[in-house]
Amino acid sequence: HTDWLNMIYPRLKLAKDLLSEDGVIFISIDDNEMENMKKLCNEIFGNGNFVACIIWERAFSPVNLKKHFSENHDFVLCYAKNLNNLESNGLKRTAETDKRYKNPDNDPRGPWTSSDMTVGPEIKDKIYEIVTPSGKVVKPASGRCWLFTKERYHEMLADNRIWFGPKGDNMPRVKKFLSEVKQGITPLTIWKYSEVGHSQEAQQQLKQLFDGKAYFDYPKSVNLIKRMIELYSEKDSIIVDFFSGSATTAHAVMQLNAEDGGNRKFIMVQLPEETDEKSDAFQDGYTNICEIGKERIRRAGKKILEEHPDDLNKLDFG
Repeated sequence: HTDWLNMIYPRLKLAKDLLSEDGVIFISIDDNEMENMKKLCNEIFGNGNFVACIIWERAFSPVNLKKHFSENHDFVLCYAKNLNNLESNGLKRTAETDKRYKNPDNDPRGPWTSSDMTVGPEIKDKIYEIVTPSGKVVKPASGRCWLFTKERYHEMLADNRIWFGPKGDNMPRVKKFLSEVKQGITPLTIWKYSEVGHSQEAQQQLKQLFDGKAYFDYPKSVNLIKRMIELYSEKDSIIVDFFSGSATTAHAVMQLNAEDGGNRKFIMVQLPEETDEKSDAFQDGYTNICEIGKERIRRAGKKILEEHPDDLNKLDFG
């Protein structure tokens, strides 16, 4: 632990100094050093700048050779330079996200969905009888109350923001219009492989870039890194990776630029760790990890350009 702490501490200090005032850092870590990493981050960035601890589902099948548990997750710690300055873009809304919005009453404000109008615990001035359009009298269940005072409820009713069901005899619900919801969806802290990919998929994608050769065992998923960048970057942000490895971050930046027309730059930092002389990487001429990363950037950039030919003149690959 001591050697690891001595290695990581100055890098985290430098990372904080390099962050913009509205910047954010994501740190991928497994169980072995999770506790120490969080303590270090609390000391360097401050407890008050902790944003989230994300769990990435990096594997989907168990390793039966494990005696007790087969770990299938990594942690991703997120800290801000200054939490008061940090603004999240949220996740992009998708057709899947919006398909639950309908318009059964042809409201001119467009599609909507409804949510429960009761909440707990009960508050005295929010407990009253409501008469549904069908004439049924309803009240909140024991221990709960309405979301609104009686006066506010009548304002919502007059504005056609209360839904009693197609026959007008259900418990009242609040209409929430798609046109009024924020465009960015607040992310959860569990990131499933079905959303951001897993390490096996990442390895296969990397092998495809290198003609079927597996130079890295556990590369990060491009979609995992891309989600981090999407959440907090602007289209002209600079993204730094202090442990570049296979250069997944560079790949993710280029991919995102191609998708949204951004001009983000990347800086990849990696010690020139020598490859094993018996490895495929060494035999193919890659004497250190940096050379693999640089080649990955070249090949990924070429592939992205082929997939986005109309954007050829707009893309900048750093």
